[in-house]
Amino acid sequence: MWSNVFERQYHKLEGATQDELDRLVKTWNEKLSPQEIAGIAERQKNPFPVNDPLHEEYKPFDPSLWDLPQKKLPDSYLDFLRYSNGGEFTTGDRYFQFFGTKELREYNLAYEFPEYMAGSVSIGMDGCGNHYILDMRDDMIEDEYPILAAHSGNLGYEDEEGFTTCKQVALSFPELCKGTTSIDEELNED
Repeated sequence: MWSNVFERQYHKLEGATQDELDRLVKTWNEKLSPQEIAGIAERQKNPFPVNDPLHEEYKPFDPSLWDLPQKKLPDSYLDFLRYSNGGEFTTGDRYFQFFGTKELREYNLAYEFPEYMAGSVSIGMDGCGNHYILDMRDDMIEDEYPILAAHSGNLGYEDEEGFTTCKQVALSFPELCKGTTSIDEELNED
C-alpha cells in the first residue's frame, strides 16, 4: 500500500523489524527515566534577562510529572514503519519527515510534548518546523486517531488568550499521507 501513497520518496529507509516494532510498542510511552528527567531539567534556562520583570516570575516545569499517552499506536502507523522506519516523502505540496522507531520517544521528549500537548504524540515533521501529531486525548475511532499539526515554536492546543494554536489536518494517518496541501498553508488558513 505505502509504495503507492507518496508521490516522491526522498529518503525511504529499510522497514522496521518485528523486534524494533515490539520494542517501540513496549517502550515509547514508559514513565520517564531518572536520566531523561535530569537531562530535560538541565536544559531549562530562564529565557528572560535579569533586568526583565518576567525574570523573577520564571518557573521551570517538572518533567518528573510528565506522562506520555497510555494508548496504543495505530496499526496504520506501525504498518508504515514496517515499510520505512522513518524517512522523507512528499505528496503534492505536503512534505513528511517521519520519526523512526528509535526517534519517536526521543523527539517527543526533546520538544517537551508531555508539557505542551499532553495526550498527544508527534510522529514527524514537515521540514518547516511543523509537527504531525496523533491526538490521543480521546479513544480511537475506527482504529485511528485524528492528526493535528502545530508549529514547534507554538506547541499547545490553545494559547494564553484561548486562541487555537494547532489544527486538525486529517482523521487518520493514511488520510494525512494522502493530503497534498502544505501544512504551513493549512495552519495559516483563517
